[in-house]
Amino acid sequence: MEVKLSEKITEENIGIIKEYSRFTSFFGFIILKTAKHKQKQGGFDMKTYLRHKIHNVISIKELAAMEYLDFAGKYKDYIDYHNFWEMCYVETGTSTLNIEGERIPLKTGDVAFVPPEKNHFYTTDNIAECRVFVVCFETFSYDIKTLGGMAFALDIGLKDCVEKIIDEYTHTFFTDEEDHLVVLKNPNFGGQQIIILLLEYLIICLLRRLSVEKNPDVIFLSKDDFYAKLTDIIIDYFQTNVSAKLSLTDVCNKVNYSRSFLCKIFKEQTGETLSSYFNRLKIQESQKLLEETNMSITDISKELGFTDVKYFGSLFKKMVGTTPSEYKKLCRKK
Repeated sequence: MEVKLSEKITEENIGIIKEYSRFTSFFGFIILKTAKHKQKQGGFDMKTYLRHKIHNVISIKELAAMEYLDFAGKYKDYIDYHNFWEMCYVETGTSTLNIEGERIPLKTGDVAFVPPEKNHFYTTDNIAECRVFVVCFETFSYDIKTLGGMAFALDIGLKDCVEKIIDEYTHTFFTDEEDHLVVLKNPNFGGQQIIILLLEYLIICLLRRLSVEKNPDVIFLSKDDFYAKLTDIIIDYFQTNVSAKLSLTDVCNKVNYSRSFLCKIFKEQTGETLSSYFNRLKIQESQKLLEETNMSITDISKELGFTDVKYFGSLFKKMVGTTPSEYKKLCRKK
C-alpha cells in the first residue's frame, strides 16, 4: 500500500496505517505510526512520521541443528547434553521426552522445549513408528525460560507454522553425516531468516497462550525487572561460591548469556565489573577470616581461590587500605 506524501491524512488513512503498523511491528521493522503534524514545503503539505523502536521479546541468534529422529518399536535414545535450546515436534506416533529424570509424554502434534545444559533423551514403548522433528537454536531472551520442560498440543494454525519451518528447512539446509547443519547450494531465498521468524512467532504464540491462561507459575518480567533479577542471580552465585576460582565463562554458563551482554548489564546494575565485584566479596570474606580465625594469610589466600598470595595482598591493600598482616594486628588490638 502506498500513501502519497501530498495526500491529506483522513481518518480512513490513519486507520489503515495503524492496521499496517500492527502487522509489520511484529517483525521488527521501523514503522509508520501516525502523522503528528504537517509542514509546508514547496507548496505541498508534508507529513512528519514518528519512528518506533521495536522491543523484541524473543530473538533467536543462531540455529545449531535441524533434523528428523525416527524411532521404531521399544527404543531409548542416547543421552544428549548441549548449551542451546532444543524444540521437538512429534510429526507421527508417540514418544516420551526425559529431561533430568522428568518424563514428558508426547503425542502426534505436540511440541516440547528442552532448556540448555539439561541431560535429556527420547524413549518409545509403542510398536508403531514415531517421527520427531528437532530444532536446536541459541537465544538469550529471558521469557523463553518459561517454556523449559513444557509440552503443548498445537492447534491447526501453529501446526501449519511448524510445517512451514520444516518445508523451509528441506529447501534451505541438509544435515551431513556428522549431524552438522549445511546450507544447500541453491537454498530458498531468505530461507534461514524465515525459519527464525517462524520459530520466534511460534514461541511468542505459546507464551501468549500461557499468559492468557493466567498460569500462576508464569511471570513475565519487564526489561528493567529482568536485568535486576539476572544481577541478583549472579550475585547469589558469587556469594555461594566465594571460595571458588570462577571465570567469566563459568558465570556465562551458569545463566546462559553471552560475556558482552552480562558485563554490560551487571555494570549498569551495580556500577562494578563482574571481576571487581567478585574480588570485593572475596576480600570481605578474607576480613572475616582474619578477624575470627587463626588462619595464616597464605592459607586464607588459598581458601579464597587465589593462586598468588602477593596478588591477594595487593588486592587487599587496594580495597581495605592496609595489608592483610596489618589488618590482622589491628583486629588483635581491639
